[in-house]
Amino acid sequence: MSTWIRQTVRAGFICAALCTPGWTDEQETEPPQLHRSLVVSHQGYFPVALRLQDGRIAIVLRGGDGHVGLKGRLDIVFSADEGQTWTTPTVVVDTPVDDRNPAFGQAADGTLVVAYWQYANFDEQGRPYRPMRTDLVSTWVTRSTDGGATWSQPVPIDVEEITWGSPFGRMLTLSDGAMLMAVYGGAVRTTAGPSPITPQVGHIYKSTNHGQTWQRLSTLGPRCAEPALVRLTSGKLLAAVRTSDSGGVALLQSADEGRSWSTPIRLTPDQVHPADLLLLPDGRVLMTVGYRVGPFGVRALIGDPEGGFDWQSRLLLENDLMSRDCGYPSSVVLNNGSLLTVYYGRSNVNRQWGVHCAAVTYLLPAGR
Repeated sequence: MSTWIRQTVRAGFICAALCTPGWTDEQETEPPQLHRSLVVSHQGYFPVALRLQDGRIAIVLRGGDGHVGLKGRLDIVFSADEGQTWTTPTVVVDTPVDDRNPAFGQAADGTLVVAYWQYANFDEQGRPYRPMRTDLVSTWVTRSTDGGATWSQPVPIDVEEITWGSPFGRMLTLSDGAMLMAVYGGAVRTTAGPSPITPQVGHIYKSTNHGQTWQRLSTLGPRCAEPALVRLTSGKLLAAVRTSDSGGVALLQSADEGRSWSTPIRLTPDQVHPADLLLLPDGRVLMTVGYRVGPFGVRALIGDPEGGFDWQSRLLLENDLMSRDCGYPSSVVLNNGSLLTVYYGRSNVNRQWGVHCAAVTYLLPAGR
C-alpha cells in the first residue's frame, strides 16, 4: 500500500470516529505570519486564483448577484505586487442569465482561458426552478490573448453526452501544451435518453488547441463533484473531489495523464469541502478546504510528494465566517516563499464587506 493511501485511510478512519458535525479540534493552530486582507467586497463567490506567466496573480470570481441569481456574471482581478493590492474587477462575461462556476487556466501560448456554467433555470419571478431543468443550462468557454484586457465571444463546450456539466477550479497545462479541466455533471449516457441528474459525476475534459475546444477524456466517478487537480512531481495526477452535497473530500490518482483514475479514498468529514490543490516548490502538496462544520472558515493541509495527507495535522486559516455559504479556497505560492489563499464568505468581524473575497498570506510552520 502506497504512502498516500496509508495516510489517507488513517485519516478517514479517525474522521469516521470523531469528525461528526459540530466537532472541532481545540488544538487547531494558525500558521506563522498569517495576515488577512480584502480582495473585493460585495461580491467574490467561487474564486479561482492563478499565477500568470507575466508574474501577476489573477483571480476569476463571481459578481452581480448572490449565490444564485439572474444578474450573476464573472469578473477578474489582478495583483502585480504579490497580493498586497488588487485591481478593480473587470467583466469576463455577463449575459442576461446566470454566468457562474468558473474554471480558470493559462495555455502554453499565454492565452487566458475561462470556462463556466450558464444557468437559465429561472421562472418569470426570477426564482430557480425545482428540480433543475437540464435544457436550461449550458457550458461555455471564453479566452483572452491580451492578458485579460479583453475576452472573446464565448463559445459552447459540447457536454451533450453527460447532459450537463459545470467546470471547476484551476485548469492544468501539461508539458506537451494540452490542457485538462475538471467538469462535474451527469453520467455518460448509455442510451438515447438523458443521464441522471444525481448523483453528480466528475469528469476530465481535455483541450489540445489552447482551450478553444474541449472533449471528455475520462470519468472520475459518481459523487465526485467539484474536482480539484494537481500534477505531482512523479508525473501522476491527483484529484480531490466533493463526495456529495453535504459530504467531505476524497482523493483519487491517475498514472496515465488522466485517462483512468483510482477508487476514491475519503479524507475529510462531512461539511468539509470543496478542496484546492497546489504543488509547492519542494514537491509537497498544499490542500485548502472550505470548513462548514462550524465555526465556519478555511483549513489547510500539507501533503507529501505522493499526495498523502493527515486530516489531524490541519492548519486554521479562517475561523470567523457567518454561515456555511463560504470557502471555495484557491491558492498560489508567493515570490518570497509564503502562501496566499483566497476564499469567499461573510465575516463576523468585517460585516461592512458583505459577501466578499478575502486573502490570507502565511508561512508553513517549521517541521511541516
